[in-house]
Amino acid sequence: MTYNAYYAEVIAMAVFIVMGIRLHRMSAQSHGLPERCLSAAFLLWALGYILWDVPVLFTQDAWLLARCAFGGRIAIHLGTIALALFIRAVFRPDSRWALWFAIAIAVSLLGGAVNSARMGDWMGERPFAYASYWVELVADVAPSVWMAAEGTIAYHSAKKRLRLGLCDALSCNRFLLWGLAGAIWAALEIVTFAQEYAIATAGSQSFLFDLLMGACEFVPALLVWLAFFPPAAYRSWIGTAHRPS
Repeated sequence: MTYNAYYAEVIAMAVFIVMGIRLHRMSAQSHGLPERCLSAAFLLWALGYILWDVPVLFTQDAWLLARCAFGGRIAIHLGTIALALFIRAVFRPDSRWALWFAIAIAVSLLGGAVNSARMGDWMGERPFAYASYWVELVADVAPSVWMAAEGTIAYHSAKKRLRLGLCDALSCNRFLLWGLAGAIWAALEIVTFAQEYAIATAGSQSFLFDLLMGACEFVPALLVWLAFFPPAAYRSWIGTAHRPS
């Protein structure tokens, strides 16, 4: 990993920790399931980065680093499962298919990770070694695509209500931010696959892919921050932008 990409991941990790803590405090007051799920997602993703990036500062033991990376991978998968549960809680709380979809994502992610470890690929970076890699990849992308789709659909619906005065501008904008965050997270999974493909075929990491991965990590987190904790200046800007002329 290049130093620039490493710094990008550290920034993303810091954003995830702060967001996770703030959402946890919010959930303690509201007792809301969406806040709890998203808080868990951010904190688990942060834990995953810690297990991936911190041990290399203290040891070069390949066996230990591989196991730490696998632990980080499991933490990130658990965070992704929490994201799927967040989407279900926000957009499809009464839908049976959404619950089973989230369960399928969980089984595919954890099952794929365990199988790759059994094959000796602790980091999950060998796309042509075993079929479960592709199952895990699809399950990794699915929640982000789901969030992008649900956010976009809800945004267009809210936009129609906004024109009729049946929805406030900030709520409408929140759906847009969720949709954009999901789309960028989906792009992250695609870039991650491209990086793993480059490693598998060329034997080296791409500097560009590393930078894109870092950007696609923390930009969606900032968008979610604006969705949940919009500063006064942002609220004012959104209100002005949607004020009837």
